[in-house]
Amino acid sequence: MNATVVLVHGAMHTPWIFGPLRERLSARGIPSRAVQLPSSNPDSAATRGLAEDVATVRAEIDSVDGPVVLAAHSYGGVPATWAAVDAGQVTELVYIAAFALEPGVSMMKWMGGDFPPTWIHSPDGLAVKASDARESIFSGVDPQLTDEAVERLNWQGTGAFTETLGAAPARLPLTYVVATEDPALPPAVQEEWAARAAHSFRVPSGHSPHLSHPDQVAAVLAEAVGRSADATWHPGRR
Repeated sequence: MNATVVLVHGAMHTPWIFGPLRERLSARGIPSRAVQLPSSNPDSAATRGLAEDVATVRAEIDSVDGPVVLAAHSYGGVPATWAAVDAGQVTELVYIAAFALEPGVSMMKWMGGDFPPTWIHSPDGLAVKASDARESIFSGVDPQLTDEAVERLNWQGTGAFTETLGAAPARLPLTYVVATEDPALPPAVQEEWAARAAHSFRVPSGHSPHLSHPDQVAAVLAEAVGRSADATWHPGRR
């Protein structure tokens, strides 16, 4: 049984952001799904935190009838890491320029205790948004695609940053896709996380390789799906 790729977007995004990548996966005969994290919402008052994101990712994993390759971008790496704990059908966790934090660490702690100065706060104080997304998140992406991506950005609930990562899988194979020209998440940090992964790849892209280099990212995921065929999995295992 072929694995299904479950995609977890980053802060402020929606599943739309994986459109080009999912097209490439479909062309390879690989099924995929993309979750909507509740921490990202156009209404700042409706945003939620990390715990709700984890529950959403885990529910999506559990709904798949078969093995899962879990792939996450940016902040999405945090809920994906926690959701993968004891999720028996997840055969591999793929970080795409994503945060591979240690348990007990929050995004806020990793950022030094405050949000980037270029981010704006919602009037109700419940959410934030990057005002420099064109340069930081979408550098190197086609300008027309960047315009649409910026237009679609949501508010991101502050709880996604202040809540700490509760756990990480102990023996799950990891893959890391390093974005070597990333202005948002330093490539040197990504290399540190990649050094702990079983497989690592480098893409000459900014922070969104799934948009700027979807063919290369799809190839990485296809390899993970191929490895899943050799993984030990059976329905109901946790």
